[in-house]
Amino acid sequence: MCVKKALRMLEDEDESGAHSESLKGPAMSATSISSAERLSAVEELTTLPLRGENPYIRDWKESGGRVFGYTCSYVPEEILYAEGQPSRILPIRLGAQGTTTTDDADIHMHKFLCSYCRCVMQLALTGEYDFLDGVVLTNGCEHMRRTFEIWRDQVEPPFVTMLSVPHRRDGDNHFQWYRDEITKLTDEIGKKYGYLPSKESLRSAVRTYNRYRELMLELYGLRSIEHPKLTGSEAMKITQAGYCMPKEAFNERLATAIQELNERPGITDARARLMVGGSYIDDPWFIDIIESTGAVVVTDVLCTGRKYIEGMVDETLEPVEAIARRYFQRDPSCPRMVDGYPERIAFTKRLAQEAKVDGVVFERITFCDSHTVENLMESEDVEELGIPTLNLEREYLGGDKGRLKTRVQAFLEKIGK
Repeated sequence: MCVKKALRMLEDEDESGAHSESLKGPAMSATSISSAERLSAVEELTTLPLRGENPYIRDWKESGGRVFGYTCSYVPEEILYAEGQPSRILPIRLGAQGTTTTDDADIHMHKFLCSYCRCVMQLALTGEYDFLDGVVLTNGCEHMRRTFEIWRDQVEPPFVTMLSVPHRRDGDNHFQWYRDEITKLTDEIGKKYGYLPSKESLRSAVRTYNRYRELMLELYGLRSIEHPKLTGSEAMKITQAGYCMPKEAFNERLATAIQELNERPGITDARARLMVGGSYIDDPWFIDIIESTGAVVVTDVLCTGRKYIEGMVDETLEPVEAIARRYFQRDPSCPRMVDGYPERIAFTKRLAQEAKVDGVVFERITFCDSHTVENLMESEDVEELGIPTLNLEREYLGGDKGRLKTRVQAFLEKIGK
């Protein structure tokens, strides 16, 4: 299969309404889970409706479950997802795909704040996230801390809290800080809803999430082989589906999708094999731009991608302790951490070499504190391996797609691809 053919398949899905540009979510009709099961697993996972139109989210709530939104990979999902409580919580990662304006958010947020945060806030202020029963944000950066304050004061969801994460991982005191924050989160939920997860329910959640990580690593393996079985755009859509489905259901569909992908012919005419790294990405439009040039994105070092699934929870330890250690001490860490750069750049280099990439595209959202310097540092270190890099600045909404495509095309020509 060639890159252009794969992209045409995705464009056909877009034209049929699978991915709308409207503020209120996709134009695709609200499919039921039973009708979704008639699709192939790959088709279902790459066309899953967004947010409140998602049939899995609707079914979860109709069955009496609660849905919590979160924004950072340092939020320990297993703590929320653990079974056994009167009303189980489904954690979903808060995206802002389809946002076309930040007019309402700009009333409360300065233009110098990251456009991802402003887009998420726009959806919250206009009711797109009214289906949420709770919100767990972190102090990942000052932009997100400000988002928490506005969400708390202006949206006033039924439950909202901040999970404070230290900026260093060395020393037991920093880990204990994070461990105490998890206890605080659990206690707040218990006080609000009248339950605490049992150790067995936590162990069950750990097993489910570890299986999820194993399957996702297998999916990434199908991207980085000599003839990739799927495009980077397809991989991102599948990854996003995993953020907004019950993990048992996603694991089952992903296992089937992997079987389907293995039966595909591989991509044989890619112009170049590229890696993407940098700021938060949950919308495939940026990957679509890169792959519209004939290149294929074979791996990434994103907190919404490969970084997110790295590292298992130790199933032999006491579950809360094990969960806390996996989330807080895992490598690679986030660039928000003062320490950990040697491990982060080692991880980037390893993936680039394993996937035999021809180049790396580092992108950052304008005003992104975490990646303003980190991208340049990684770029210089990666080029020491003889792998060329491209640094791009962008907005979350994607209003400068023409400029970005021109830059990618020029980069490919520069490296002789």
